[in-house]
Amino acid sequence: MPFPDNIIPTSRISPIWDQIQQMCPLPNQKGTDSYNLSGNYAASASTGMNRDNYDIKINYNLTDKLMIWGKYSDMEAYVYGAGALGELVGPAIGQNGVGNIYIRIPTFGFNLTQSPTFLVDGVFGHTRFQNYCTGPDYGKNWGSEVWKIPGTNGGNMFADDIRYSGMPLISNGFSSWGNNASSNPNFYDDRSYTFTTNFTKLRGAHEFRWGVDIVHHAMNHWQPETANPRGALTPGANAVVLRGQVARSIHTYAAGLLDILGSANKSVQFFDMTTREWQEGFYFRDRWQVSRNFTLNLGLRYEYYPLMSRAEGRGLERWDPATNIVTIGGVGSVPKANGMTTSKKLFAPRLGIAWRMSEKTVLRMGYGITYDPMVISRPLKGPYPATITNSWVAPATYGYYGFFSKGIPDVPTPDISTGSTILPPTVNMGMRSPWPGQLDRGYIQSWNLTVERQLPADFLVSLGYVGNQTVRQFMDINVNVPDYIGGGNTSRPLYATQGRLIDAMMWDGWGNANYHSMQVAINKNLSRGLFMKGGYTWSKAINMTDEDGWASLPLTNMPSQLERNRAVAGYDRPHMLSLGWVYEMPFGSGKRFNLTGVANQVLGGWRLNGTYSAYSGTPFTVSASSASLNTPGSSQTADLIGEVRKIGDVGPGTQYYDVTAFRDPNFQRPAGTYRFGTMGRNALRGPGFQRVDLVLFKDFRLTERFTLQFRAESFNFTNTPQFNNPSANVSNMTLDSTGKITNVNNFMAITSTYAQSSGLGTERKFRFGLRLSF
Repeated sequence: MPFPDNIIPTSRISPIWDQIQQMCPLPNQKGTDSYNLSGNYAASASTGMNRDNYDIKINYNLTDKLMIWGKYSDMEAYVYGAGALGELVGPAIGQNGVGNIYIRIPTFGFNLTQSPTFLVDGVFGHTRFQNYCTGPDYGKNWGSEVWKIPGTNGGNMFADDIRYSGMPLISNGFSSWGNNASSNPNFYDDRSYTFTTNFTKLRGAHEFRWGVDIVHHAMNHWQPETANPRGALTPGANAVVLRGQVARSIHTYAAGLLDILGSANKSVQFFDMTTREWQEGFYFRDRWQVSRNFTLNLGLRYEYYPLMSRAEGRGLERWDPATNIVTIGGVGSVPKANGMTTSKKLFAPRLGIAWRMSEKTVLRMGYGITYDPMVISRPLKGPYPATITNSWVAPATYGYYGFFSKGIPDVPTPDISTGSTILPPTVNMGMRSPWPGQLDRGYIQSWNLTVERQLPADFLVSLGYVGNQTVRQFMDINVNVPDYIGGGNTSRPLYATQGRLIDAMMWDGWGNANYHSMQVAINKNLSRGLFMKGGYTWSKAINMTDEDGWASLPLTNMPSQLERNRAVAGYDRPHMLSLGWVYEMPFGSGKRFNLTGVANQVLGGWRLNGTYSAYSGTPFTVSASSASLNTPGSSQTADLIGEVRKIGDVGPGTQYYDVTAFRDPNFQRPAGTYRFGTMGRNALRGPGFQRVDLVLFKDFRLTERFTLQFRAESFNFTNTPQFNNPSANVSNMTLDSTGKITNVNNFMAITSTYAQSSGLGTERKFRFGLRLSF
């Protein structure tokens, strides 16, 4: 029953919700929608990064044939940002909180000239990376002690662990409250060791080269990032709407006022994530000068990637969806390999050809296979039970899980002494689980054909075709999804056997991608004071997901519909133009405009460097309410009901694309019918951008030994904004019963820039520097 006049009585308002909303700053801007609910608040804060770098290198000629060298690099950085909602944190400005980063890299190497035709070189390096990041709310248990939401922060088991302190994430339908950085806090201490040695032998028309690459990675992390270590809670918006209606932002907020908890997530670090991983490579190459005009490069590389292990002598964890048992390698009676292997047949051939067709024209072509070198410590660093992720969800589409005042239970922790344990139905593998058997490491086939031509005025131009194909790309697939539409959460296949209503990600190499491009390059050697390089690329990239190793399918995991994910890649930019130049200004002694004395000291010797870049925009998907799909593991897209028309406006309340071409499939949907929207993944493209960077510098000779260089640098000299893609959820629009739009609600509006969303800062910057050389 609706409340009188649709107003929630004060007596029904949740004290928890009211306490939190009292901390939220009031609107300070005119809203961008008719209800003044969107775009009504602006915030700014100081962000920054302080960085210190130290480098030292020593070369020593031990003999006339052997040179040894050593280098040490040290970097320390302090990064800080703030939350947009002040004490309530909220969306990050830059980043939420502070980060302390330490990187130390000692490196040693040698070069041995055994004879004029036999050379040996080698390098050994060690990298130590330490990263400690905490939020602005760190140190106080806001969820459990201040807001009185049971189970948040450390719960009962980790109540005394300060690393779980801070604010839980509270979704409210608008800008979220609390700390939304699930990756925060984090405490890293990572070490990598590399050894490379190469042998070169010259014999006749052949240059033989062979060598070894050995890499060892040791990762040590505390970071229960898979949900939120403090807890993440979302009101049950569907519980306050009529069946068949689309829940909107106002319904989410109303459910919070009524204490209705729709879903919640929380993750804990049961034990630290430690990984130990080796990568080994061996290669042989023959560069054969067949004739004066023809060169052939033949190569073969062999790679071996042993199975990753843990610091404590354990192996990997693995979940069997059929039995719901998690086994832990090297614990109890479970073998360390835990039923998994890696291939020992990773041979990668390479071929390159260079044919000098004339004194000014060269044809080049090549083909090669490269195995995916990804360190699997990244995707598999912390599966259950290292990181335990608990999810509590509503059993039905229009139901709810519980109440904010009741909170959430403690995350259950297992007994792993026997090497195996049952995976609770509300807990997933944290990130993902590998399958048993051989890990299918993918590879990339690359090929190219290029013609180079020497032109007058010291210009060199090349025109080429470059392509590649990815086979068995690492990615996740959700195995707890039905292969039919409309069954809701209880249609998940593992619900019937395990009572599992949450996702279940399995990981292996099964994706594919390809890339084709025409590339033009123009280079001008230094003459008349000008050096220039430029390139233009016309390309198309297609894939199933944009990431490698930490990526799920963007549209659907339904086994029969997996190809719906294959589309233009999210990073695809059809047109890319880049120019770079160095120009010695024609003023000064010996220049075109000869100067002497003070004029030469002030105006002479200046050089201007610069780059210009212009790129197409990236694709995006027009999404819609999932109510018309009602299928877990799948995302809904909009219906296309008219001609797509680009308007190109930017700013709140404007339209980048004409919104009348799109419709939510849920609009006037007959009860009990479900389907996919007619649009696919990445069907539209956002705005492109262009940028100019300039550097002006001059060397001042102080004495015979000392030189002082002055530099003035400008990044994004024209201060051209790089806009994000527009808001693209068609269900944000409201329509009357005839289909007339009554409120656009910023659908297809561009309301932010890349600098705002990434925290990288693409706005114009000026930097001045002095460098003393001696």
